[in-house]
Amino acid sequence: MKNSDKKKKNQIDRIYHICKIIENLSTLKASPSKKYYYKLLKREIQTLYGYNSDYIKCIFLLFPLKEIVEYFKFSKKQRPVSIRSNSLKRESFQLEKDLVNRGLNTIFLKGTLRNIGMLSNKIVGIGNCPEYLGGYYTLQGIASLFPIFSLSPTKNDRILDLAASPGGKTTHISEIMKNSGLIVANDKSLIRIKSLVSNIHRLGVKNSIVVNFDGSIMPFIMKGFDKVLLDAPCSGSGISYNNHNFCSNKFKRSLFINSELQKRLLLAAIDSCDENSIKGGYIIYSTCSIFVEENENIIQYAVENRKVKIVSTELQYGMPGYKKYKQKIFNDNMVFSRRFFSHIHNADGFFICKLIKFK
Repeated sequence: MKNSDKKKKNQIDRIYHICKIIENLSTLKASPSKKYYYKLLKREIQTLYGYNSDYIKCIFLLFPLKEIVEYFKFSKKQRPVSIRSNSLKRESFQLEKDLVNRGLNTIFLKGTLRNIGMLSNKIVGIGNCPEYLGGYYTLQGIASLFPIFSLSPTKNDRILDLAASPGGKTTHISEIMKNSGLIVANDKSLIRIKSLVSNIHRLGVKNSIVVNFDGSIMPFIMKGFDKVLLDAPCSGSGISYNNHNFCSNKFKRSLFINSELQKRLLLAAIDSCDENSIKGGYIIYSTCSIFVEENENIIQYAVENRKVKIVSTELQYGMPGYKKYKQKIFNDNMVFSRRFFSHIHNADGFFICKLIKFK
């Protein structure tokens, strides 16, 4: 065993040992306080994984003790690589044969996830082979598909994707709508719009208009949409294995800035939606964050400031949203929202909530 591996194993053993002490603290005599051991545990986790102390404190508020250790254990692991077949150009069963012939071992799921393929391992070249370049499929995390299932696009819908780049969700909506209706794909960043336009062309999307506005002023430019999707800019805590911000001292400040932006964007998404639409009046809010500050707090703010109601996402997957956090009690319907955690679902951390706008 290498010295680095041995050192890591010793650190993991210490973490589990401290957890065991905390669990049995009531039976130990003349022992330091629980606060002391929690401080020790946080220090060991910070040393082993390199995360910022503020980030670690946030995680400790989310989970019970045993889950905290499991979460950090999974936090550095790469998630399974998944692809979404594009039925606008190729059906999944045909694509599966094409990829097998190319030597790419892909297993497509069944039922509602039948267009999702899971790769048996990380394969070099999956993002530049002819089938990818031809728009037969796109690389997409499985958790990021669920907001679209909850949005339930139908033919001839008028849909706004308020923060659309790089276009995975926009193109998924278009595929389900069979290139009918209208999708307005907006993004504030001109640089990110390049990838959005590229993906729209590559995947054969013809029912989308790409616009470049600050999402918070969208209701003053255009509104009256049947359904609105806001996959909000966030800290990316659900994909911490691929995000170095959580090792930075700027984490806490960026979390505050994100939450203020998310509030403005969600109110804009609601104001852009048509409450009189016979096809919807629905708003989907999603993030790749696990923090309450970017999820339940934002939804609670919207419920208190707009005429909206939290409704079921109609997803069979995920865990209920939190009903309370610290000293704050949330709307009773917050349990209808859905959370995904890496250590439980072996997928990117994600949050999804569905709102309906009323008069």
